[in-house]
Amino acid sequence: MQKIALVAHRKDRSKILKRLTRLGTVETVKSDLPENTAYHGVGKHREEIERKLNRLTFAFQFIKDAATEVALENKLERKHAAKEGKKIDKKEQASFKSDLKRENVLIDYDELSEIVRDEYELFAVIEHLEELNSKLVDIKSERSRKLNLSAQLKDYVALDLKFSELKSTAHTLITAGLISPEKTEELRAALGEDVYFEFYPNEKSTLVFVAAYLDDAARVGEALTAADFAKCPYDYAKKPTEMLAELAEDIATLEEARKSVYREVGKAAEYNYRFKLLYEFYNLELAKSDVAADTAETGKAFYLQGWVPAPQAELTVNAVKEVAPTAIVTVSDPEEGDAVPTYLKNSKFVAPFGDGITKLYGYPKYGDLDPNPFVALFYFVFFGFMLGDAGYGILMTIACFLYLAIKKPVKNSATMIWMFGICGISTIFWGAIFGGWFGVEAEILQQSAVGSFLLKIRQIDPLDGQQTLVMFGLALALGVVHMGVGYFLSFLNKRRTSLLDGIFNDLSWVTIFVGGLLVAAGMVFSVKVLQTVGLVIAAIGVVMLVVGGCLGKKNVFKMVGGIFGNLYGSINIFSDILSYARLFGLGLTTGVIGLAINKIGYILIDMLGPVGYIAAVIVWVGGHIFNFGINTLGVYVHNSRLQYVEFFGKFHTEGGRIFAPLGSKTRFVYLKDSLELAPAKKVSADSAK
Repeated sequence: MQKIALVAHRKDRSKILKRLTRLGTVETVKSDLPENTAYHGVGKHREEIERKLNRLTFAFQFIKDAATEVALENKLERKHAAKEGKKIDKKEQASFKSDLKRENVLIDYDELSEIVRDEYELFAVIEHLEELNSKLVDIKSERSRKLNLSAQLKDYVALDLKFSELKSTAHTLITAGLISPEKTEELRAALGEDVYFEFYPNEKSTLVFVAAYLDDAARVGEALTAADFAKCPYDYAKKPTEMLAELAEDIATLEEARKSVYREVGKAAEYNYRFKLLYEFYNLELAKSDVAADTAETGKAFYLQGWVPAPQAELTVNAVKEVAPTAIVTVSDPEEGDAVPTYLKNSKFVAPFGDGITKLYGYPKYGDLDPNPFVALFYFVFFGFMLGDAGYGILMTIACFLYLAIKKPVKNSATMIWMFGICGISTIFWGAIFGGWFGVEAEILQQSAVGSFLLKIRQIDPLDGQQTLVMFGLALALGVVHMGVGYFLSFLNKRRTSLLDGIFNDLSWVTIFVGGLLVAAGMVFSVKVLQTVGLVIAAIGVVMLVVGGCLGKKNVFKMVGGIFGNLYGSINIFSDILSYARLFGLGLTTGVIGLAINKIGYILIDMLGPVGYIAAVIVWVGGHIFNFGINTLGVYVHNSRLQYVEFFGKFHTEGGRIFAPLGSKTRFVYLKDSLELAPAKKVSADSAK
């Protein structure tokens, strides 16, 4: 990375920021304040941009919520019709789709800017959506009110009087209301025979109608109060049944009005993609506004600072000079103490592992080694070893690359698919080494020419006693190599700041591991020279480890403590090595389960005859899908754990801030940038243009 700084006329600020956004090569930072300058600050323009973004966000969410609600209602309608023996064709139901997913589209800034031509039309549509939303809120509120009223009036449906008739006369007390069912007998006894009353049981209450002479009004009132009587609060000039019928009609009308609103919303769904483009445009405008706010300025000039990848520095300087010839641009190397962002440039093979694995753990700090190439290599090797079935590898590779060929995902939108497709190749390799072909037994493979050829490729039979140990030893050896590389990378990270610590505490373990592997190889292949050389190298490593324990210690006791600490720490190292037994365990599991699935199918054929073939096919297909899925998930998790704990734990310190250039933060589409171009020349430090 290099530091970039520019001074230009204020009138050129908009053009420069637009060009930097289109390039996507500069991450800006808040400028220092030279003498007699002030920050540009946030203006009304930003408030206007935020307002437009909020309206666009409303449009997305409103259309999405409406689409979800319509889809749910359609599903319930079909389910209800099915219970009644009817069938509703999905095509006859009004529906539309809308989502907030990122589009698989790669466009440049100039193409995106063209959407502004449609701004008036699009915001007119949004205004219509806002009106529809307001209308929908009113409809839902009124519908909810009428539904609640209808539910309450149902308690009075047995009353064959208009609500307005429930009032006392000059000589008679007339009232109606609700009581708890438990109070019915108590009230009946309290009212006595001199009072006319009727009880109408409801689901959760009892309707009471009472008619009495006014002379008994006080006694009746006391009885009703004691029964927690809730007087009817309605005075409609209609009977309950009439009111309920009228409410049902009103609710049906409101329901149709609601559906009509949704149909109108559905028409706006066709604008969703253009809404997304306009959102991205204003999102970038907001980013430019924030950058402008953090630039220092005088009455006529402004000052901007940032970071640019060294290979793109010259391209960036030339681009700025193209739109602002009078601008002064300087490029310099980072200084000690600078908060430099991390920029990783990886190959097509490595990048998926960086995005899929390293990103979840944390990016390295600027100046540290990029772990992605090493993660890619070991993850690739371990994945195939643990899945260990060439048949599954072929399916995985074909499925992933077929998806990529059909969908043609842009940028890093299919990171995991790329990664699994690449890992499928490793699975084919290791599956062939282990003789794993959908768990088919060797005896069956031998019955065909192709199967015989596949058996010749096999180098290790995981289920053959002695060779099982070979597979286990190979798993541990791969683990030793993995950890050794981790320690070596730790040494490389320390070589500038603490070289001796790197040599005696990191290279010592690399030396011990190399010696140990040579000893193991000498024992396996019966080569005594290798064993002798390995022991010598391992002994040198132990001596280095002892010396490492003495580093920085000023007295004998601390030296002894340091030596003891290093040697005692070796227990943890050997424990870490044993954790690589999971390579062996998972690799064995996939094959054993596949073999068991196949045997179950053969048993069904023997037991059921012709019908058994159908049952066997079901078992084979379902079983292998399950075996493939569950073991792929297990391999992904355990492989990631080996990278995060055993590998990264040796050298990788997260905490890096990933390079985020102006124009890189998009939500719905992918923006082309100049970082995808062929590397340009690095501009010499402190050069001025």
